[in-house]
Amino acid sequence: MKMQYLLSIVLILVAGIIGNVLRFSGRLPEKGPDFAVVPNTFDEYSGVELRLDDATYEVLKADTVTYRDYESPDHSREELFMAYFKSQKYGSQIHSPKHCLPGGGWRIESIRPYTLHLADSSTRVINLLIIAEREYRAVMFYWYQTRSGMIRSEYGLKLDLIKNALLFRPTDAAIVRLTVDVPDGDLKKAVGKGVHFLQIFYPYIAKALPF
Repeated sequence: MKMQYLLSIVLILVAGIIGNVLRFSGRLPEKGPDFAVVPNTFDEYSGVELRLDDATYEVLKADTVTYRDYESPDHSREELFMAYFKSQKYGSQIHSPKHCLPGGGWRIESIRPYTLHLADSSTRVINLLIIAEREYRAVMFYWYQTRSGMIRSEYGLKLDLIKNALLFRPTDAAIVRLTVDVPDGDLKKAVGKGVHFLQIFYPYIAKALPF
């Protein structure tokens, strides 16, 4: 019992130290993202910048956001959303789509890891969701990007935040999200469209972020 008591005290002290480091320390990044690097018109895609409502930006608390609506020649739509946070502290941590989507009226039908094969033959593991709102269905890909690279899970993002804070590194991060229409009910086709889009645009996405 005495050993368990001492262990509990040690854990509380360690948690307190980590909490104070996360709250009061940190190094801001030298530069932010440049979303202009991601082209609005490229290859067969033509996109326009959209704006969310003010309440959404207030809840999001991101430092920089881009929200693009792209159209391909067959008139299918791909929505690219990127939000950058120069620090994940003081109430500005990234909101997970797992929580935001149900809060916005969306139903998550499925979620799983997805191995994305990029044009340079490298691979990345990201999230693939099937979402629905009434009769409308869509495919969504998303991941987090930090100075440690691409991160798929929210748990991994928290661990990365703690690691960078303890090492006095910038704790900036971004979320990248692509939503693809499923107008004909063909989920496999929609996934393929999303993969094709990411294979084309990922080099620009990576270059736009300051990592």
